[in-house]
Amino acid sequence: MSIINKVLNDLDKRNQHNGSGGGHGSAVAPPSRSGSRLLWLLLVVVMVTVVAVGYYVWNNASVSSTSQATEPVQQRPSQQPQSERSEPVKAAASKPDTGSDKRVAEVAEENEAAPSRVAELELPEPIAVEPTLNEQQQSDDTASESEQRASTGSFSKQSVQLTAAEVAERQRQKAEQAQKQGLFTDAASHYEAALNAQPQWHDVRKEWAALEYGRGQTTQALAILREGLQQFPQAHSLRLLAASMLEKQAQPQLALQLLVQHQPAATELPQYYQLQAELAQQLDDNDAMQQSYRALVNAQPDNGRWRLGLALALREQHPQQALAEFEQAAARIEHTPTLNFIAEQIKRLRSQHATSTP
Repeated sequence: MSIINKVLNDLDKRNQHNGSGGGHGSAVAPPSRSGSRLLWLLLVVVMVTVVAVGYYVWNNASVSSTSQATEPVQQRPSQQPQSERSEPVKAAASKPDTGSDKRVAEVAEENEAAPSRVAELELPEPIAVEPTLNEQQQSDDTASESEQRASTGSFSKQSVQLTAAEVAERQRQKAEQAQKQGLFTDAASHYEAALNAQPQWHDVRKEWAALEYGRGQTTQALAILREGLQQFPQAHSLRLLAASMLEKQAQPQLALQLLVQHQPAATELPQYYQLQAELAQQLDDNDAMQQSYRALVNAQPDNGRWRLGLALALREQHPQQALAEFEQAAARIEHTPTLNFIAEQIKRLRSQHATSTP
């Protein structure tokens, strides 16, 4: 644009020189100078228009390239300076008057300042797009759900419903552990809790009764066993344990009465009849003694000990049956002192039989 200014200055100087040196010119000269000046003015307007159009095209190309590098939200601010800069250019093109020199200078200054403005638009600051209300609400809901899951997964305590058998087993284990540690009171409490959950667990009841008996609480032990017998009269193992405790407490009569109330199968519980036979022998109750040993012989016929016991029970009332049982016992026993005793009994019974026969 400085070249245009120089051209205009040269034209002004030439016009001034021609006006001062040719005062005697003809009447045609003034129209020639005005026509030449109008021609030059038209040329200037054309050049200004070309420059303005070129600037407008160049500016649009620069802004479009800048807007492609940014988000669509940032295109509106970049277009506003274009309209502001294009207004002076349009005004300069629409008014070709004598003040065009001044406008040309302003256009030149704007052209010089344009690169700096475009540079300011090339790298705008990125604008953080705020999430919409729905997106923000969804993210908050998701965050709250994740926090809730994390909190419930970390601190929630779920209760597990145990069966009665599981409760009883846990209490039994605690009782055994407490008993090993010498905490007998705690062990008794755990045994009681186990029976409250499973009262038909006779082994637990026997363990509890044995614990109390070992602590010297015989009355408590017998009460525990009697309570079980009231609920389960056919619990012969409880009856047998109670009778054993009574025998050790020197109460054979009560023990025998307890045993004879119910008679289990000798094959299932031979020790039941064994204790009953021993108690009957202590009390000289031959009927109970015969019943007990006969049940044992029927259950275990090859056991010489049961044969010997039955022979002794029959010796006074049924000597011939006793003789036969003594002979069966001698054939099944290998203990020498016992065999000697059996031989004496056989000799005695045969002798009695010989004297009684005419």
